[in-house]
Amino acid sequence: MSPYGMSPFDMPSGGMPQASGDVGQSQMPTDVTPTGVNASARDGTSRYEATYRSAVVNNSLTFQKKMNSGRVAFGRQMENQYFNTKYWEPVYLTGGQYWKLKDGASKAEALEDFISAGGGKYKIDCAAAINLILLKSKLDVVGEQNFNKHLPVLMIRGWKTITLKDGNVVEYKTLEKWSGNEYMPGTVDGLKTGDYVYFKNHPMMEGTPEQGENAIYLGKDSWGRPVFFGLNIGIFRGLFHQYGMLSSERGSVDPQALKKMAES
Repeated sequence: MSPYGMSPFDMPSGGMPQASGDVGQSQMPTDVTPTGVNASARDGTSRYEATYRSAVVNNSLTFQKKMNSGRVAFGRQMENQYFNTKYWEPVYLTGGQYWKLKDGASKAEALEDFISAGGGKYKIDCAAAINLILLKSKLDVVGEQNFNKHLPVLMIRGWKTITLKDGNVVEYKTLEKWSGNEYMPGTVDGLKTGDYVYFKNHPMMEGTPEQGENAIYLGKDSWGRPVFFGLNIGIFRGLFHQYGMLSSERGSVDPQALKKMAES
């Protein structure tokens, strides 16, 4: 039984998450059917959105290879984390530490270095990992020039993405659409490939860095089970894992905001 008194899915070998605190390592999914990645008038998916959702999957699987290579570790506390200092430097803003892209560094090169197995070493939390993967996917769609216009300065702290606007420090929303509640059980109804989701862990972990798992929805496998990717859980199939369950909290890209970013 799960900690919430619900029976977990029967998990295939290679799909079980690792213990919290370890970076998940698991087999690549070869039988996943993505949803919401085909551009058509019928489902209302724009070309930009379809390209973005495909990029999220590709970048997630690329980062999974990096996790398996041992070049990324899970860092619970921000002060114990590290980014590749060829591209990033620690800065302090409003009493908190952020990782800032160095002046003159290419955002495309830095984000590629982050996800690629041959890139630099990183020690981060699961929120920052998902945030950077989604930012990399946006950059893949809109190009570095347009990406730079919207994020001339890039500072990361977990889900917080900070940039400059009219000379002022402002927070940039990596995902424009947000709904649900981390304390409420969730389903895959309405989810599209590349959407953000959150697994709420056992209540005894509340208030700790292990209170939940940030993840990305990758689609369904040939058995009809939902497939997710996250820093701690790796490639994971099902709605429940050994510490908790999928919540109703979710986030998604706004197709109009993405189009505006691509055509600005």
